[in-house]
Amino acid sequence: MNHVHVYVACAEDGVVDLLDLETDFGRLKQRGRSEGLSDVKALAVDHRRGLLHAGRNTTPPQVTTRRIATDGSLEALGSVPLEASTAYLSLDAAGEWLYSASYHDGMVLALPVAPDGTVVPAGGESRERRAKSHVPGPKAHSMVPSPDGRHVYAASLGADRIVWYETDTHDLEEAGSVATAPGSGPRHLRFAAGGEFLYALHEMAGTVTVYRRDPVRGTLTERQNISSIPNRLGLVPGRARGGDVPDPGPEAIWCSDLQLGAEGRFLFTTERSTSTITTFAVDPLDGTLTYLRTTGTESQPRGAGVDPTGQYLLVCGELSGHLSAYGIDPEDGTLERTDRIATGRGPLWIETREA
Repeated sequence: MNHVHVYVACAEDGVVDLLDLETDFGRLKQRGRSEGLSDVKALAVDHRRGLLHAGRNTTPPQVTTRRIATDGSLEALGSVPLEASTAYLSLDAAGEWLYSASYHDGMVLALPVAPDGTVVPAGGESRERRAKSHVPGPKAHSMVPSPDGRHVYAASLGADRIVWYETDTHDLEEAGSVATAPGSGPRHLRFAAGGEFLYALHEMAGTVTVYRRDPVRGTLTERQNISSIPNRLGLVPGRARGGDVPDPGPEAIWCSDLQLGAEGRFLFTTERSTSTITTFAVDPLDGTLTYLRTTGTESQPRGAGVDPTGQYLLVCGELSGHLSAYGIDPEDGTLERTDRIATGRGPLWIETREA
């Protein structure tokens, strides 16, 4: 029997739940819980070193690093304060830089990682190996490196733009940007495996934009903009949330996450107002999307993930306090729920690692 470790950040309980996903039949099992992670908002796994980084919006904000034991449990290593709160974490392929996007502070960070995998404290090892920051625009919501490691991209939901930076110095000097539709709210970014195409999910418009990426200059060229919201859902465009802005209500588009599964043949998005998953087929030649279907899922699906085999989509409900596993049909992308399990309160981020 083959297993995958699943880590679920549960913000309300301040814990990370450890689950086992059995990949022969898609069954889930509770394996443990890592406590003492108040206000945890994002996770990133260092697969090479066997570490888990947890971004926490404490006072001050911090990133906590824990070692992944052979049984998947987490052992404390330490914490480092951050310049800004975090809504998103990611690691470069070499595990040398940890990236963070701050929704509330409108800032992105590049944080150097020491050889042992821990984040280097403020002040750094040298001028080149110090934490760097940049303001791409208000409500920064994600920051992801390209698979070739030459550029890192950030989405500013409040400014409706995607910014990119060269990684030769990690000074976070803006190398270019592309504007998205006014009021669309780019939230999460996802690269196709080869890095030729970048997918952007827009929280308030419910659209997915497909970009072709120039690997040398990092430039993004729009190829397609397609809605993930079928008319039957009856939703209206949303607006940015937080601060003194009134909640736009249950009829507003409120997209959250996007994932690629089945070796990149299908793309999945989640929408929180209707608690649904939308499935697209991915054209293997030009990366464009074809809408397939929209189905129900956990209540207010904040986080999603795909296991390392690409066979299962995992979705956690921020309001339901549960995680569902879905088998992905490799031919047509149909989702079949294989199991469902309770988590801590407020689950919002999922990471996986081969057992």
